Amino acid sequence: MKDFGTAVILCGGKSTRMGFDKSLLKINGEYLIDIIGAQLEQVFDNVILATNSIGKIKDMKYRGVTDLLPESGPLGGIYTALNSSVSRYVFVTACDMPVINVDYIKHMMEIIRREGSDGAISCNGSYFEPLHAFYSVDMIGIIEKEIKNKNFKIFDVLGKCRISYIEDCAVQEFRREADMFANINYYSDLKLLEKIFTEDSEADGNCKADKNIENYG
Repeated sequence: MKDFGTAVILCGGKSTRMGFDKSLLKINGEYLIDIIGAQLEQVFDNVILATNSIGKIKDMKYRGVTDLLPESGPLGGIYTALNSSVSRYVFVTACDMPVINVDYIKHMMEIIRREGSDGAISCNGSYFEPLHAFYSVDMIGIIEKEIKNKNFKIFDVLGKCRISYIEDCAVQEFRREADMFANINYYSDLKLLEKIFTEDSEADGNCKADKNIENYG
């Protein structure tokens, strides 16, 4: 098994704050998940969708896997991701995080290679970003034990593993105007998507009107 090669997009959240299923967002007729996946393909051989309902992603480009331990929150999604991996490490992100910074992902990979850790987590100011991170299949047993004990706290698992924490000052070197940690939680956040993809359009010489954000609430 090679070290790197798998990325998993988690798309099983309940989207209660948004009011509709975020995994069904479209930009100009294309699923946001497929747009995220296409960016990940620049680094990874395999892009997988982890979901609580395989039916809702049947029209999307990438292979889907159903949550192995349902109702376990993001930790359960990470568990499913690791069990679906064809590589030792998996890059895990979420369907509501539209910005993929390829250079930063490669930087995270280099840190893992250098330190031989079980994964890599970024510091974002005073916060950590567990859904824009690398995890090792060596963590499967620890995660399974915690979930079966009804403990769904990601950081309790991380405390039992050898994790590389990337300091905020190092992360800042890779920050751009389109923030790689930005996520879409509320309906008002759709303006962020418009901003991100308008910037992309202008860079490509396209007009703002070409981008249409759709939802299926």
